[in-house]
Amino acid sequence: MPFRSLITLLGLLLLAACAAPPPPKVAAPPPILDPDAACLKDLRDRHVAFEPQAPSPPGACSVPNPVKVSGDSQANWNRPGVMSCAMARTVDRFESQVVAPAAARILGQRVVRLVHMGTFDCRTRRTETTTASAGNGNKNGSAGGRLSEHAKGQAIDIGGFELADGSVISVKKDWRGAGKRSDFLQEVARASCDHFNVVLTPNHNRLHADHLHLDIGPHRLCGY
Repeated sequence: MPFRSLITLLGLLLLAACAAPPPPKVAAPPPILDPDAACLKDLRDRHVAFEPQAPSPPGACSVPNPVKVSGDSQANWNRPGVMSCAMARTVDRFESQVVAPAAARILGQRVVRLVHMGTFDCRTRRTETTTASAGNGNKNGSAGGRLSEHAKGQAIDIGGFELADGSVISVKKDWRGAGKRSDFLQEVARASCDHFNVVLTPNHNRLHADHLHLDIGPHRLCGY
């Protein structure tokens, strides 16, 4: 090929390269939320009624990513409760996937209020031994015991559920009864073991005769 033709060809190739469209822009990856922020966003997306709380000071009774919840996506609560964001998210899933369907199927109506007896509480676990000791005047009867998951904001005690017609399903009154009220509580307790690590009911011991204890602590026990 003549030298002049070679130069011409190279020039044409350079022009073609310059005329080629620029490579497509790669979209920047979405910002990665830290786990605490992601959990709070999840609560908002689920329409949980809550207020973020100031971080807990270091210590035994420290709640990770604390929130004060006054209602979940399915029902209001009888009073606000402080717990970890992870626990609040688990309770909301439990209400959505267990309580609401069971109420519709067994009772034919909707739960409008969750009646709880406690969430965060800086204390050790209550056992029949420590409770008897405290009843005998030993206020430190549980001293040295293992911290309750309530002390970490990882537990809730549920005493009952208020229905749309104003009636209340009570763990204390209806657990051992016959009929739909007991069927509802039994179904809720049984299915809660799929959502919480520890489930304690009136079947467990007399300390739980009036409530369902649900927690997401490190131990596993379905005390149904």
